[in-house]
Amino acid sequence: MSFKKLLFVCMGNSCSSPMAEAIMQNLMVKTSIYWEVDSAGLRTWNTGRRPDQRCLRVLREHGLRSDHFCRQFSTDDFEYFDYVVALDEAVFKELQHWSTATSRSNCELLLLSSFGRDGKPAFIHNLTPTSKQRLFRAAYYQIKECCKQLILLQKVDIVKYELPSSDEDAYYANQTGIAEGIRSTGGQRTPSNVELNYSKSTLKTLHCPPSMTEMSCCQEEGTRRKLCQKCGQKFLATL
Repeated sequence: MSFKKLLFVCMGNSCSSPMAEAIMQNLMVKTSIYWEVDSAGLRTWNTGRRPDQRCLRVLREHGLRSDHFCRQFSTDDFEYFDYVVALDEAVFKELQHWSTATSRSNCELLLLSSFGRDGKPAFIHNLTPTSKQRLFRAAYYQIKECCKQLILLQKVDIVKYELPSSDEDAYYANQTGIAEGIRSTGGQRTPSNVELNYSKSTLKTLHCPPSMTEMSCCQEEGTRRKLCQKCGQKFLATL
């Protein structure tokens, strides 16, 4: 899978964005995708400092850590990163203004809360230096869920491999159809008749012999990975 660079941005780079950076880095390791992940802030308030102690405490509670030192966002980041992800709408609108003001913007600007379950917008607490610890804990789960959906939408097609009546038919089958799949629902899997595929119009129904070993039926197409339903379930379970 192609290497990508992703940057999370909030106002001060001490609360939401370093938390999102640590969460995404952990998800990258668990799913073997390995993008470069960083975070930054629009303001200079915390430049050179460590993230907020409440942020670091929540990360430790989940077995994560952050070696990040807060830094300010610059227009060079538009050119270096493939994805710049805003943690709230105010940051997103300001980044849009920055992006239109520079001719070097080569990245895709995203709003993290737009990656909710079932394609619906999600709610993420806007963390500030005055936020209570419980809001940091709630934001952790909100950010993680959106990061999982971002990975799925950008990188993975989980396909239901339909098995014909015999090994011979399976081997020589060359039919087209609509891919079906599963969608992650907070650790639960939806029934097989529920739609998952995020780029359905570009996919074909795939056929593989029952004798194929696990993962041998899976493949990469361009910058995306296609997984059979069994392997797809394992992939989603790792998130």
